Amino acid sequence: MNEPANRAELMESVALYALGVLPREEAALIAAFIANDLEARREYLDLRAAADALAHSAEEPVDSATSSRMKERLMARVRATPPGETVRTRAQAAYPAWIWGSGLATAAAVVISVLTAAQDFNLRADLRTAQSRIQVLSAQNRQIERVAAQDRRTLTDLLAPDAKRYEVAAGTVVVRRDRIYFAFSKLPAPPKGHVYQAWTAAKGAPGMAPSVTFAPNADGVAVVALPVDATRVGAVAVSVEPDGGSKAPTTTPTFVKPLT
Repeated sequence: MNEPANRAELMESVALYALGVLPREEAALIAAFIANDLEARREYLDLRAAADALAHSAEEPVDSATSSRMKERLMARVRATPPGETVRTRAQAAYPAWIWGSGLATAAAVVISVLTAAQDFNLRADLRTAQSRIQVLSAQNRQIERVAAQDRRTLTDLLAPDAKRYEVAAGTVVVRRDRIYFAFSKLPAPPKGHVYQAWTAAKGAPGMAPSVTFAPNADGVAVVALPVDATRVGAVAVSVEPDGGSKAPTTTPTFVKPLT
């Protein structure tokens, strides 16, 4: 499929992304696309506003041109949806799709397990089992909430008008406040047995310090948050390193980008 066709398909998914109904893997692809495409970013912000208005009150006016465009995007996606897939409810749409796909599936499995245990053990043993299951489920839900909050903050930073953006090979470096992100949309897969590794240089420092390792998905998409204080960083870089990463770059960096 040629590039214009691929871009058209991505633009059709922007409306679904604005509604929050894409699976997590596809949402990462669209997030990287939006972060690297000015027209897509404007489209998302426009449609997001319309989606928020619809979600908060049916009485609030929504621009007819915007709602018409969103409908057109959605219908195009529906026509392209394979038979057997279903449309999610508004309640589901209020949360990221991956939470419904994994978190609640896990919750359901735990509940079923508790009910099965009730049939096999006496009341006291069943109570202990149920309490243990509830503790596991609570821990899983807390982790889901932490990851969801991090995802929301990442998306907010990537799309924020006040974020600084630096074009690099295969993507963009995004800096907002004290946070730094890499948003790649066409990153080649590293050689077998290797990963990409991020590097950061403190302001005024001569050398690079090792940071996180990562790899793109099958579509070349990777969104990476660097665990550093952006206010102290003067430059970032990426290189290909052996699995597990290196203490110093062993290959020529894919890019070295000063942050001004």
